[in-house]
Amino acid sequence: MDTRDQDRPELDEASRTPPVAAEKPHRLRIDARGRVLLPPPLRAATGLLPNQPLRVVLEDDELRVSPAGAEKPEGNIRLPTLDRKGRLTLPGPLRGTLGLVPGGTVLMQPTPPGMRLVTPARLLGRLREARESLTRHLERG
Repeated sequence: MDTRDQDRPELDEASRTPPVAAEKPHRLRIDARGRVLLPPPLRAATGLLPNQPLRVVLEDDELRVSPAGAEKPEGNIRLPTLDRKGRLTLPGPLRGTLGLVPGGTVLMQPTPPGMRLVTPARLLGRLREARESLTRHLERG
């Protein structure tokens, strides 16, 4: 840290954090309770706030996490949130659908306001399908 920054109280810790590359996926681990921890720079890049109700949707083999709108969920459903430590608990049914297990890895890409999460296996599967499709197309024509 530059010594000049110490003399400037308007610079808080978040402004000293290096920026996060939005185009690059970041590897996150799933803990034993099905949570992923977003370090402060990633939290800032997503624009998500602690205790903010979130909408988690499975779309094209990836999870899209964004702030929930003003609409109330049906029934007695509690929307997921980031806790004050930056942990996001992924709903059990979605973890099961994606084959996410404790200790597993997900790739996260900030898409303000929110993020995309995908498992490396799903991503590799999509790449393999695309390669096979291209090979079939080239063999025909």
